Amino acid sequence: MDKICRFQNMKGEVPSEVFILSGKRSMKQLSKRDRFFKYFQPESYIAAFLLLLLTVLLSIQVFVRFVFAGGLAWTEELSRYAFVWAIYFGCILGVKENKHIRVTAQFLLMPKRMEKITLIIADVVWIVFNGVIAFFGFNFVISFFRFPFISQTMGFNLAWVYAIVPLAYGLMLIYVVILVYKRIKNFIKNDDSKVVVSEMSV
Repeated sequence: MDKICRFQNMKGEVPSEVFILSGKRSMKQLSKRDRFFKYFQPESYIAAFLLLLLTVLLSIQVFVRFVFAGGLAWTEELSRYAFVWAIYFGCILGVKENKHIRVTAQFLLMPKRMEKITLIIADVVWIVFNGVIAFFGFNFVISFFRFPFISQTMGFNLAWVYAIVPLAYGLMLIYVVILVYKRIKNFIKNDDSKVVVSEMSV
């Protein structure tokens, strides 16, 4: 549990709004830029919207199928695309919050500083992987504009569907770079606080 250090004024009173959390900064200590990046997370809004869209589309499909004994082909196709995009935006948000799946059992056998070094090395490898996928994904999408592959039901170029691959891996690359920078900074300061991208102060 975080310890709270309070300050007293000349009369011995403790202003309720003045406090410092060990290892953290209170919201009143955060700058406007930090508060902006902490609460403005477009990835979460987009993922939530896509999941809502997916739910609505599937509900329409079920309703039309059981009530009118028919079907709307475009709802099934669009729901697949919304599902894929929602998954990728969830991955982006997971990286940004440093909450993605990671094997951590080996860290129980390591000293604290060795754990930090291992995390930095793993994230550097991850940066390279994201860069490779983003590069080849971008070229793949460009090829769809040169030689269009049209959606069977909705009639648009599937390049817009596959564009999520370079977009997602490009954003994850940026966020992992920020995570590595913060890990190195904390390693130098010997700081054990959790690293997340949404707290963008550097």
